[in-house]
Amino acid sequence: MSYAQFSQSMRKIVKFLSKSFFVLVSILVLNNCAVNSTMMTGSQIAEIAMPLSFESQKRKIQKYPNNQLFYLNASKSRITYAYGILMEKADRLMYTDYYKSREYYAKSLDLFVVSRNYLLQALELKHENFSKAMRDRSQIVFEKNDIDYLYWLSGSMAGSIQASQADPQYLADLSSIRWLIESAIKVDPDWEGGALSAAMMSVYLNDLSGDKNSEKNALTYFQLAEKQSNGQNASIYVTLAESYAVSKQDKKMYIELLDKALQIDINKDKSLKQSNKLSQSRAKWLKSRVDDLFYM
Repeated sequence: MSYAQFSQSMRKIVKFLSKSFFVLVSILVLNNCAVNSTMMTGSQIAEIAMPLSFESQKRKIQKYPNNQLFYLNASKSRITYAYGILMEKADRLMYTDYYKSREYYAKSLDLFVVSRNYLLQALELKHENFSKAMRDRSQIVFEKNDIDYLYWLSGSMAGSIQASQADPQYLADLSSIRWLIESAIKVDPDWEGGALSAAMMSVYLNDLSGDKNSEKNALTYFQLAEKQSNGQNASIYVTLAESYAVSKQDKKMYIELLDKALQIDINKDKSLKQSNKLSQSRAKWLKSRVDDLFYM
């Protein structure tokens, strides 16, 4: 592989993760943490309040190192904050203030790495040698209550790769993301109204293996996620617009998908209300960037 080809692959990976974080995490973003109202009130407040709660969670883990739930809750709040506040700021500032953007990416990376380690520790408590099994792609008998851990672990890994701009140290986790999601789907394919189907859609949309069926599989999972969420999950439309319509240079599809996301009544499905707010905010921003993303 030439340097040019390598660079192109790296850009594609970073693009994949910057687009797909809505699929991997946004369905649950701002829905499962006690700090929802703080985060939605204003990011400046959240940037002060959230780190304080992280210290409290850290002390709990140190006091009760065998409590799986403490690891999960600490990871959820960190990933939620990193994705919903820091990464969103970093993505937008990338076009206006590169150095400030890099500061937000660095802060996010620290949180993703801590969350990744917490979740691995939590899974090791229940499944001995989990980390090795994941590396070896061994068969593990998971249960429904494992899905939360698998899902958020995949989000922490995706975030680490994106925030580090595909640093090889974190890029090694890329193949594990698919294994985690596939393992969760085997247990409950309908989990959280299609969250796992949406994640698989993104994995296939950005498959680097050269599989000719990847695009077809991605669209199949999109349709499944749309059905499972009753068309109420704005994030799948935003992700398809960013990861598929842009790559196809289909401006009409891009706008239609973003409009579909924006037309969703956020009060119709309370479980998706906060994530839909976030997705609709991004959809509005993406509509403002049409001329930057399409050549004709």
